Amino acid sequence: MNPIPPPKRLLLLTTEIFANGGIQRFNQTMLAAYGGCHVTCRVLSLNDNPRSTVAAVSYPNITVSGFSGRRGPFSLGVLRALWGSRFDWVLVGHVNFLGPVVAALALKIFQRDKRIALFAHGIEVWTGIGLLRRLALSRTRKILCVSRYTRRRILDQAPRIPPERLVLFPNALSETWRSAARDEPAHSLPDRFILSVTRLERSDRYKGIVTVIEALGMLADDGMHYCVIGSGDDLPFLQQVAERCGVSHRVHFLADAKDADLISYYEKCAAFVLPSGGEGFGIVFLEAMYFGAPVIAAREKGALDVVRDQETGLLVRFGDSIALKEAIERLGADLELRERLRVAGRATVTGRGPFTYTRFAERCAEVFELGEVQTA
Repeated sequence: MNPIPPPKRLLLLTTEIFANGGIQRFNQTMLAAYGGCHVTCRVLSLNDNPRSTVAAVSYPNITVSGFSGRRGPFSLGVLRALWGSRFDWVLVGHVNFLGPVVAALALKIFQRDKRIALFAHGIEVWTGIGLLRRLALSRTRKILCVSRYTRRRILDQAPRIPPERLVLFPNALSETWRSAARDEPAHSLPDRFILSVTRLERSDRYKGIVTVIEALGMLADDGMHYCVIGSGDDLPFLQQVAERCGVSHRVHFLADAKDADLISYYEKCAAFVLPSGGEGFGIVFLEAMYFGAPVIAAREKGALDVVRDQETGLLVRFGDSIALKEAIERLGADLELRERLRVAGRATVTGRGPFTYTRFAERCAEVFELGEVQTA
């Protein structure tokens, strides 16, 4: 009988895990996948609180250290980990960390086979890949791109990188949604409403919330409401837009909701609408599809990998409030279309669909040669 090989050793350097947001959910799903693999995984997280990490991690083969946003101690912790231990893979969760990691490992002369992988999510790599970053990327064994658009933007800026190093590595629906308990939302729901779930920051106006408010104001159906779940410093501006469009009484800005509350919104909305012009992927589309909400997105960037027009959702031109109005009305009038989109969308996040946790875990195991993964 062949002896069991020792577990692969992974070091993951990331910005944050235990908070709301697409990248955070990606990181949570990734930890779950590693938790089911024959590995030991050490995680250093810049922005997570040390106490929260201890309570949140339930995998015996994974340890997480949080640094509460303190860059100095985080950088020192990274150096100690890189120079004090050997890892089969160093997994870099943000391009800003890549240069220092490559430089630190270059000084570690006794480890010749330095396997570095970068997770490329979206806007952080779409621009700004200058000489130093191109040099760091050239020393990176794998660049895992969550969408075709992200892969193309990296190659546009760094054309000398061998294309085979850039691997499509799409996001997935978190497994936690399958066991999430439903709860009655804290706010009463309108009879009919469309839904967005997103940050409301000035820097995130590309999410298209203004376009949705303008479309709502043009609907012939003045009984349709709009629920926006999220928070941020752009809320006063968005409230002014709703007032200007004469729909402030039909636009409901709600604070961040618990997952149990979100389920009710996803299940009961007439459509999930996020016509964003800058999604690296768009994990909220997967959440909406899982709970049966027909999806409307913008025909832009990473969303094109998630929402297939006329098949798993409807796509409109970014910033086109008239086209968005027509898409909302079309879903309301065509019940057969709604059901077809709902069924096809859910199929992508259940069973053997491309965006299921099972497929994500299998991709993790395949890319990093980790053997079989336990997904049950």
